[in-house]
Amino acid sequence: MTILVVDDEPDYRLATKMVLMAEGHKVVLAENGEDALKKLQEENFDLIISDIYMPVMDGIRFHRAVRALAKFEKMPFLFISAFDDQHTLDAVQDPRYDGFLRKARPTEELVEWVQYLAGPEGSRGKLPPGGARSRLNNQQRTGFRGGPFI
Repeated sequence: MTILVVDDEPDYRLATKMVLMAEGHKVVLAENGEDALKKLQEENFDLIISDIYMPVMDGIRFHRAVRALAKFEKMPFLFISAFDDQHTLDAVQDPRYDGFLRKARPTEELVEWVQYLAGPEGSRGKLPPGGARSRLNNQQRTGFRGGPFI
């Protein structure tokens, strides 16, 4: 699987790349949405993992630009963020977003999300990685009750 990782933090990009490469994936890095859009034109990807808050073009604007391109309208898209405040959670509630993972979560959860999103949408389980337990913990912590976000 070829994965595009978009994040303005160089250390997080590199750490994510190392985790995903250890799982056998090819990983391409971009530092913001504008850079990522260029890379989408150069290579075929199976999944996009994107930070939300970035300079130049943030993750929400990047997601809109990706979805506006017919070729990528069904591309699995996982948002990541160091923030899980109400503003961030409100930003990712749109059902067109496939998932949200807080950056501080264990790397195993990132791997689980990649495996979950790699399968055809219709064959994915009802509960996303982390299942009901993670969603319950998230609800207790933030009050968020949205879709498949942990």
